[in-house]
Amino acid sequence: MAGKQVKTFNCPACGGVVSLLAAGHSVTAICTHCSTLIDTANENYRIILKNRQSVRETDIPMGAKGVLGGIKWEAIGYVEKKDISGEYFWEEYLLFNPYYGFRFLVQGDDHWSLARIIKRDVPVTLFDNTIIFDGQQFDVFYRSTATVDYVKGEFYWRIRKGDQDKYADYIAPPRMLSMEMNQQEITLSMSEYLLPEEIEQAFGVSLPPRRGIAPNQPPPFSGVRHKIWAVAVCTLLVAFVVHLGSSGRQEVVNTTIFHVMPDNSSKSFSTGVFFLPKRTNVEVHGSATPLQNNWVDLDLTLVSDTSNNAYEASQSLEYYYGQEDGEYWSEGNTERETYFESVEPGNYRLVVEPAPGQLGPDGMNVMLAVTRNVRAWSNFWAAVLLIFAFPVYTSLYRRYFEYKRWENSDYAPNSKGNDSDD
Repeated sequence: MAGKQVKTFNCPACGGVVSLLAAGHSVTAICTHCSTLIDTANENYRIILKNRQSVRETDIPMGAKGVLGGIKWEAIGYVEKKDISGEYFWEEYLLFNPYYGFRFLVQGDDHWSLARIIKRDVPVTLFDNTIIFDGQQFDVFYRSTATVDYVKGEFYWRIRKGDQDKYADYIAPPRMLSMEMNQQEITLSMSEYLLPEEIEQAFGVSLPPRRGIAPNQPPPFSGVRHKIWAVAVCTLLVAFVVHLGSSGRQEVVNTTIFHVMPDNSSKSFSTGVFFLPKRTNVEVHGSATPLQNNWVDLDLTLVSDTSNNAYEASQSLEYYYGQEDGEYWSEGNTERETYFESVEPGNYRLVVEPAPGQLGPDGMNVMLAVTRNVRAWSNFWAAVLLIFAFPVYTSLYRRYFEYKRWENSDYAPNSKGNDSDD
């Protein structure tokens, strides 16, 4: 910050040199040597309070400069606060720029947010459960009393260890609206979540990894989840159109009848040779008659006449019917389709080995037809599962993320899995 003058004076308690980084703006400062709280608005630098607190190291040193949001800031003050229950602790760094004023860099559980004071009047109270600000709804997350546990640096207001403020935090990730109230005033601030990497790059520091989920931490896939679903739906439509147009269904063996008699029931039968010009699926449509309260199992083998390839499958045909308590019933079917997937091109014969149930004197007719390049809906539904696997994962993970977020609050909404996008 070119041209900024740093003012120095001697601590009235210990005589150590105290530097004011925001001279003319700061009204209190803490001596880095003896922790005495000094009134810098008084020309004689009056002692407000002599402290005996030990000097603590901070992630961002006092006087460190860094660029956030395109503005160069200098860390001039540090406050450590705790919830009155002693369960929650957080840190607030006071940042200063002579042209843009002050900002707060807030850290809790190694999550960071940059906050600014809202100077306009907002008609809210500390006990509102929701706040509408700039057309956006903020939901209460914390509501308690904060106590100042440690201070160092300089500040534009009077602050000392032990100060208490009632506060409430309202969230609409990645933003958080915070309200603090004491006997003198009510202060509103708006903070925006920052990644630790942004702080490290700005101030040249190394930070520990984040713990848990911050109140205003953006949920995963923020801003892109609707796009993910839109891409999935478009992909599904394309897959559907391609699937409908992909079938060049062609019958390669017309319906062929094999007559199974009691004396040749173990005999195998074969179709004529047929040609498959390219890799394809093959459908075998089988039926049997008469098939009344009876069954027949067919062992099917596609045998290549041009290679040693063979593809095996089985087909069971059964049909039963009757009447019980005046009600007619039936089960099974006299027809069925069996598929061979991804058959290589070449000349083939279909070899059939029947295994019938009861055969009458007239035997049983088994009829088979072979068709290639059949539209297989099972492939389409498998594609549907693949297309929507990731979008479904994003939605489920976001719901889990929100559930874990609201576990840290006493004001969780009825649905912890609220996964609305920003």
